[in-house]
Amino acid sequence: MLGYLYPLRTYLVVAGTIENPNPMTADWVVPLSFNPPMLGVAIGKTRHTRKLIEEQKDFVIAVPTVELLKDVWVAGTVSGAKERKADKMSVTFVESQKVKAPSIKECQANLECRVVNEVETGDHIFFVGEIVNVTHGDAFSDGKPDTKNYKFLMHAFTGSNFTYQSDEILKP
Repeated sequence: MLGYLYPLRTYLVVAGTIENPNPMTADWVVPLSFNPPMLGVAIGKTRHTRKLIEEQKDFVIAVPTVELLKDVWVAGTVSGAKERKADKMSVTFVESQKVKAPSIKECQANLECRVVNEVETGDHIFFVGEIVNVTHGDAFSDGKPDTKNYKFLMHAFTGSNFTYQSDEILKP
């Protein structure tokens, strides 16, 4: 039934440390508040990333573009509990400024979050994170997404089905 919500923007949720980063692909990321700035992400209870976020109480939401599709696929299909995902990816993990979880240099934005709440929602845990710092690339140079020159990744549906947005802006 949730398939009717797609396509959804695709993000990388980064947990762990700079020494042992654990990125996970996630579509279920949602803005929650302007003041204070907060977002939420739903992560399956069985996921290794969930365990790391619960232990560390922070995470980073990294915003990839279509050029990172292969890395996004690895982050979403390799278990961090069994293998070191960073060794299979071509991205550069860098220290975040306000949280222990690392950021990803090649992503167009990295939103550093501290967990302020956890809510059990069926087979997922919904983490509410306060955004404590943001770094960004040229795709956000004027504070809003440049959809003409950058292709932000979207999951068309579950599995290996991805797309990206058009630069066409529609107004009612």
